[in-house]
Amino acid sequence: MWMLRCDSAATGTASWELVAPSSEHTLIARAAATLSPVSLSDSARPARLVLFGGYDGGICLNEVWLFDTRTAVWTMLLPHTAQAADASVRHDARDGHLAITHNNSSEVVIFGGYAEDGSCLNDVLSFSVCTRKWTLYECAGASPSPRND
Repeated sequence: MWMLRCDSAATGTASWELVAPSSEHTLIARAAATLSPVSLSDSARPARLVLFGGYDGGICLNEVWLFDTRTAVWTMLLPHTAQAADASVRHDARDGHLAITHNNSSEVVIFGGYAEDGSCLNDVLSFSVCTRKWTLYECAGASPSPRND
């Protein structure tokens, strides 16, 4: 896995580093997933990345992973499973969605994408790394049409 280390924004220097990440679980290759930086401390520079969803060539995924850029270790936060009865624990598998980190925090907000049945989504949900819980937002007023990428 390649990581780009931006050494100095003032001088515009950066360097590529080939790292050999480790994990106690198998992280499968995927396309159309999102990777979002999160802060789990008071550090102004996030050192962890949240990987959500994607498509492995056969199915859409809903697993959530955390990558520590300092140790090059992947940690599975939520494994891929069918939709749970409690949507705060598990959310629908998807790929081609958009994701942002809200307020440089440990919350990743996700919009749209493709559902496992191929339909296009326009829902908004967030995942808290600290609690490992999902929140589905009820958006008032007009909303964007379903979309992906």
